[in-house]
Amino acid sequence: MSKQAIIAICLTCLIATGCSMTRMSADQTVSIFVKAAVAYDRESDLEFAEQAGLSNLKMLEGLLEVTPDNTELLLLTSSSFARYAFGFVEERIEIADEEYNLEERRNLVRRAVDFYERARVYGLRAIAQSRSQFPEASERGLEEFSAELKHLKKKHVPALFWTAYAWGSIINLQQDRPERLIELPKVELMMQRVLELDERFFFGGAHIFYGMYYGGRAEMLGGDPSKAKEHLERAIEISDGKYLMARVLLAKYYAVPAQDRELFERTLQEILLVSPDQFPDQRLANELAKRRARRWLKHTDEIFLR
Repeated sequence: MSKQAIIAICLTCLIATGCSMTRMSADQTVSIFVKAAVAYDRESDLEFAEQAGLSNLKMLEGLLEVTPDNTELLLLTSSSFARYAFGFVEERIEIADEEYNLEERRNLVRRAVDFYERARVYGLRAIAQSRSQFPEASERGLEEFSAELKHLKKKHVPALFWTAYAWGSIINLQQDRPERLIELPKVELMMQRVLELDERFFFGGAHIFYGMYYGGRAEMLGGDPSKAKEHLERAIEISDGKYLMARVLLAKYYAVPAQDRELFERTLQEILLVSPDQFPDQRLANELAKRRARRWLKHTDEIFLR
């Protein structure tokens, strides 16, 4: 063997070893991130959480450049983008609506859609680690997609939920685009599968989705306040009322369409009385729920004009 060949082999080994060590280090970092995520959920300072959340999102995407097939990382990145978009960006959209700031609203909708699309793609990639054909099936007809969904098991629920939630949120924010609306049946199939496999996942997250779905549209477009109430009350029951966002959404997606002002005010006022220590592992989500409750109460007279 020539000297040049020996050198080439040695360099190849060194590069392979370096890549392996880099990936091992990245995988260890992912493990730390997953375990540390609970600290973020326990944060009570909303401004700090919003700033830290953005930094975390970009760091997660950076890690995916090193270890692109890490299922835990893909799932964490998907859920983090979806939760940030809902918790912070969508709230700013509501404020822009209240202030009739159309330009700001358009910019925020674009940002939310971008974040949700990243969440959707990362979620699909997470599912693909064990069901490689799933992303492709999601682009095909309903019959084939429905058949593929039947192969998913309970272990797929987290990725399936966040993928469907992000996808549904994109459609909701772009209801003026017909090409988006025709995707909705696929999202419904995915959420139905989540309900079948584990209705309790993420504090009844699939029920929360259906509560928003049925309560957020006119009856001629499939809206149904009674179904919205049924799903949201089930979500509240699943968390024993501790996950306050479900109660906030009951006020918005049932009490408002049903024009039940008494329920609206009572529900939001009760939320504000809940101790932050009631559910410390979800303090951030509950503080976000309280902030929305305070703002919506201020606009009660505008919301219930009739």
